[in-house]
Amino acid sequence: MGLSSEILQKRKSLKLSQRELAARCNLPQSTIGRIEAGIVIPNLQTLQKIAEVLDMEISLTPKKTSANRWDGLEILCFWNDEIVSYVKVDHNKAKVQKFTSHPVKQIFHDDEMDVFKLSTVLETRCWQRDCRSIDNYLKKLGVSYYDPLAIVKKTHGVSYNDFLWFRFNGENLTWKDVAPRRFRNV
Repeated sequence: MGLSSEILQKRKSLKLSQRELAARCNLPQSTIGRIEAGIVIPNLQTLQKIAEVLDMEISLTPKKTSANRWDGLEILCFWNDEIVSYVKVDHNKAKVQKFTSHPVKQIFHDDEMDVFKLSTVLETRCWQRDCRSIDNYLKKLGVSYYDPLAIVKKTHGVSYNDFLWFRFNGENLTWKDVAPRRFRNV
């Protein structure tokens, strides 16, 4: 669950309106509304005020390192059932082997990139970060925060606009397994 959802749920469980929470935190009601909508992320001082009023605790948890998270990752990129590229991550570097140069089918422009650039490429196959329903989408996927790798692992990067998709280590899927219904017989 995202920060905005947690604040919203806790406020509602305490039967506080946005206006009441804002008054107790000495903040404008519009600020509480934008935080709950996920439009803005509060600074630490504002978050501390909100947490205190809502009787919540702020905690930090260590992130997995990029090397642990990405190292050894292998991704096959398909157009329908045609393999168009293969990506292998070694520590922090991703090497891309392309099997087509067709501009519509090829999502990778570089032959080598770091995992941050790879994450940026994967993000092109995700919902926009500022999408109004992003918290709901992430919750349905079981993803706790906006993480392009986690999102694409769950959705396979499938879009309703094309035939591009990804298959990860250990998966044995075809286009028919991941395609939106309208594309399954194409």
